[in-house]
Amino acid sequence: MSAPQIESIPRPKALFEAIADSLRNRILNHELPPGAAIDETSVARELGVSRTPVREAIKVLARDGLVTVAHRRINHCTVTEFSAFELADLLRITEHLEAFHHDWETNPFVQDLLQRVTDKIYLALGPGFLTADLDARQALTEREAPPDRARQAARKALTDYFVWRRLEVAKRVMKTPS
Repeated sequence: MSAPQIESIPRPKALFEAIADSLRNRILNHELPPGAAIDETSVARELGVSRTPVREAIKVLARDGLVTVAHRRINHCTVTEFSAFELADLLRITEHLEAFHHDWETNPFVQDLLQRVTDKIYLALGPGFLTADLDARQALTEREAPPDRARQAARKALTDYFVWRRLEVAKRVMKTPS
């Protein structure tokens, strides 16, 4: 007689994880734009929690590179700002990770790392780019090719996507003369 199957119960989020997710969404939507100060006391008051889970959430966001903590003091942090050169580096890293992910889809670590780097690009460029990029990704996944050429077509589509994204980033970063 075999033991009955037990369904896994989803683990509830810790409070600091929920706060980190909330702040991450606000950062990526530019409700907290790059360079904006994050005051842990006012965030705690706004959310109706103590400062401890807010501090822990800020540590998570600092680890992910979305906030910058001044001199190891959690109560002095800002939303990270990226220079054009850092943004170019992030794009190159993302392209390598996406190509690697395309070839090694079963590797769970690549997707997590790719998401962290992509979040930094979205932070730097704002919600308009986030929406355009997600639409382009959706169009990329909807492309179909004959089975005998599927791998080659997928690689070509990925390359086209990289070119589109670089051009889109350049348009957003370059200042147009007045």
